[in-house]
Amino acid sequence: MRKCLFWGLLAVAVPVFAGNVFDMPRVFPQHRLLQQQFVQAFRAGKTAEMEEICRAGIALMPDDPTWQYNLACALAYRADKAEALAALDKAIVMGFRDSKHIAEDNDLKPLAAMPEFKALLAKAAALQGKPVEGVAQVAPTTGIMGLPIEITATNTVWDFNLGAFQTLFRFMRPEAAKIAEATENYQGPAREAIVGWLNENQASGSFGNLYLNRDDGHSVLEVGKFPGMTPVLYGAEAKARNLHSGLPNGLFDFPVIGNASVAITAGPLWRSMPRAVQTDPFLPMLTVQFMLNNQCWFYPAHRDYTPEAGDLYLANLPYYVVSLGASFSDQPFMQAFAAAMAALRPETKQALILRKQLAPVLQMVFRATQKTVKRPEDYLSGAAHPAVFDAANLDVDAMVQMAHALTPDTIPPPVMLRTVSDAKAEAGVDFFDLRPEGLFDTPFAIARVVRGVLTRDRTMTLEATTVNPASTFIWTVLQGDETKITIKPLTPNASCVEITVGYHGTYRPTLPDGSQAALPTSRVDIGCFVKAGDYYSPPSIVSFGYLANEERVYRDDGLIQSVDYFNATHRYADPLLTLPKSWKDTYAYDAQGKLKGWTRTRGGATLPERFTFAGHKVQALDNLNRPMRACAIQYLPRQQGENMPSALSTAETANYFIYTYASDDDFIGKVDAVK
Repeated sequence: MRKCLFWGLLAVAVPVFAGNVFDMPRVFPQHRLLQQQFVQAFRAGKTAEMEEICRAGIALMPDDPTWQYNLACALAYRADKAEALAALDKAIVMGFRDSKHIAEDNDLKPLAAMPEFKALLAKAAALQGKPVEGVAQVAPTTGIMGLPIEITATNTVWDFNLGAFQTLFRFMRPEAAKIAEATENYQGPAREAIVGWLNENQASGSFGNLYLNRDDGHSVLEVGKFPGMTPVLYGAEAKARNLHSGLPNGLFDFPVIGNASVAITAGPLWRSMPRAVQTDPFLPMLTVQFMLNNQCWFYPAHRDYTPEAGDLYLANLPYYVVSLGASFSDQPFMQAFAAAMAALRPETKQALILRKQLAPVLQMVFRATQKTVKRPEDYLSGAAHPAVFDAANLDVDAMVQMAHALTPDTIPPPVMLRTVSDAKAEAGVDFFDLRPEGLFDTPFAIARVVRGVLTRDRTMTLEATTVNPASTFIWTVLQGDETKITIKPLTPNASCVEITVGYHGTYRPTLPDGSQAALPTSRVDIGCFVKAGDYYSPPSIVSFGYLANEERVYRDDGLIQSVDYFNATHRYADPLLTLPKSWKDTYAYDAQGKLKGWTRTRGGATLPERFTFAGHKVQALDNLNRPMRACAIQYLPRQQGENMPSALSTAETANYFIYTYASDDDFIGKVDAVK
């Protein structure tokens, strides 16, 4: 088998979901899981398993033609072809009508010589491009710029590759008189400058920009201050499914200013919207797509950045703006971005939109004009790139002037990051949590949770690329103790570097002026930039986050001496990233510095437990006090009570191991599983 049809695998014309499009967020996670299982079965050539998965997909999405089509592919290998032909016929009737793909699909080759298959090919070709009976057709809604427009099931499709809605709008071109009238009605920031540019046709204004509010009207941008900006409303079907609140979920063909001044305030998983993005396996990459769709989003930090809690963000993403404070703290930032967007020269704005750089370049302009940035070089420091922004540092006039000065030829290019090699921490030996170290890898931000405890330093190799291969890349510490961080260039232009970060834990960063930050943090940020002409690129950031629910002590040689989890349980650590543990581990080494194992003391327990270097729990010792027999341990979540996060528990397994030693001087030994 060489081909199968699946969203994200092949660039072919795929019919849209035939049911109510607003039901897709409910079924898509299960669909995505089935998709992953299908891909594994397909690669292994397990047609029976493929058939079973396809039938589950049909049960989940009975109106969708693609699962039906893939079922036909799986059934084609049966001796009896009748059911495969019936499934293919049904897929065509339901809307899968790509006759070229059907004819060339190797999975359908067992049917190719049959006259019934040729008849179905002709049927697909005849129906291709025609409406599917009983399925509402999706078409753009026509609107007038500046007047509300609605998201409905008739103008919205589901993008299976991204897991998001795509809403189609078409706007009538405003009359010149209305544009002139709107120019004088502009009431946003930097009014005098922007109105002057608009009168000279040297600024874009807000015509063609969309505004999305996703907090149910709680913190609403005054769109009337920005004539021509179109407020987007959610129709009754979307609102009935609560699809109008929270993180963004849709793509558009026009630039977007959007906000969600909400947070999860109850239960053990309370968090702001940005922390919800950072701790989800899929949302960081989706957030990139919104940025590249020319969308600028704003969220308050709420309780995730306060004197009481400290800085709870373990990653720094340049894909949105996080405002210091709670409700309405996003307002000045939205107005500043809307003004900067209006100030862009028309040709510059058009170039940014076509290059999908509107949002990242506005981020660059916003960060470069912060009041904390005293000199151009300060843009390469943490002064310009905090995880949370204070409105007191916002300089809207400078932001508007810088945006207007940009031309298509001076737009700074973005820097894309890629992980070349990374540390491999072993679960059950190097750390004891259920999630791995990798938080996310996205094109402009990479984040790791530093779980591995055995060594003090963590190293990874990164590659940076931009449109000009001759660019020299600038890597700089945005937040962290520079004496504990090494950035080693591996190429002459620093396009590839090796970054080594020593253990930081929870600490107070040193600010550019030499003072200490007001809030403690558990994150190190390293930025990567290029300079093109007068401008630096938008930021690309690598973050290393540390868990607050542990106290590590390292030896002078960098090896771990102890990790106390029990006495750190009072410190808040995100329960989606780590679980509380009720023990302290003390590590032992031989004379050459090789790990022998560790002793685990539990809170309230009288007898310590011994573990081998392989993470096995010792059950018997030899006469030299060395492990002789041990068993594997399983780490499991245990519910602690209502509105409390789960804790990590341990359970002995039936997998036993025998340890043997080469001599009396050998304290490491060799391990063999018991057959």
